[in-house]
Amino acid sequence: MSCWNNVIGIRGLCEAQEPSSGLYINDLTGISIQDLNAGVNSEDSTAFTLIQRKIDQAATMMQAEALSYLYNRWNYTTSSWNGQIGYFPESLRSLGASAVYRGIGMRYRQADYISVSLNAVTLLLPVTATINVLVVDLITGTTLDTIPVNAIANKQVRLVTNKKYTSNGQMLNLAVVYNATAVASFQTGLYPTYNCGSCGRNYRWYDNMLERTIEIPTSGSILEQNISGGSWTGGLSIDYQVACSFESLLCAHIGQLGYPLLYKAGMLILKEMEFSKRLNGVISYNRERNQELGEYYQAQYDAYMQRYFDAAQLPQSGCFSCKQRVRQASRIP
Repeated sequence: MSCWNNVIGIRGLCEAQEPSSGLYINDLTGISIQDLNAGVNSEDSTAFTLIQRKIDQAATMMQAEALSYLYNRWNYTTSSWNGQIGYFPESLRSLGASAVYRGIGMRYRQADYISVSLNAVTLLLPVTATINVLVVDLITGTTLDTIPVNAIANKQVRLVTNKKYTSNGQMLNLAVVYNATAVASFQTGLYPTYNCGSCGRNYRWYDNMLERTIEIPTSGSILEQNISGGSWTGGLSIDYQVACSFESLLCAHIGQLGYPLLYKAGMLILKEMEFSKRLNGVISYNRERNQELGEYYQAQYDAYMQRYFDAAQLPQSGCFSCKQRVRQASRIP
């Protein structure tokens, strides 16, 4: 949930960053670091640990509650599909080292709210070495992940990765490549071309995903405009999954969700104090007040969430569409 990080701040932390929303949890009435320290349980060493845990929990709960609300108003496609790029032929042919980043490109057809999960990476090379497989955003050139694969000469080495990349309503264009400057490899294509050395091609559409073999000179950045060609994946194969992502949609609207997250986290913190195992004067004295404040926080949370959904311009896309209300009329004979 990286987009939820640092939405709500905690005053008093050393070297704390300013939260993206400008909101601090201990600006809420009734949230006191001193009082929380008096009631914190053994699993949380300090009030700061408790607060951060409850902010994370609040974000998770908000996603589930928002999705439930969305089902009533919007058609949300939860279907997904799996794909594989890079197949090893029955007869391997060598591919020489070259000063390029060599591998696979994946570009989704349109801007949408999707996630692409890179489930596994398989590498087949004629050398034994540790090869860093890079996952790069071809739009910005940003390296999203570096995946070290311990290649064994002439053996398929499969590494389960379970990495996820979301589009947040933008185009998603990824490269999965390695530096082939000093690494010889094999001629492996996008899909099986057994007994047909000349019938492969360097791209194909699979559902809404453009799958490509790519090469990018190491002298430049790993960007879409720097792709110089590429006919083979160079011994690289990946397993991936594409799915509509409600989390991605919420991340795109994160700027509107600061106050709901603030009050949701406040509710959870007060509930933790209400059932604290530490019985002392502070906990006993504040118990009734915390119950009243919890009800107030709940009312504020409900109001902000209702306001968000009333005003939110949700997309008309492959993943989301407005649910048409059907009016039914009964005819009495």
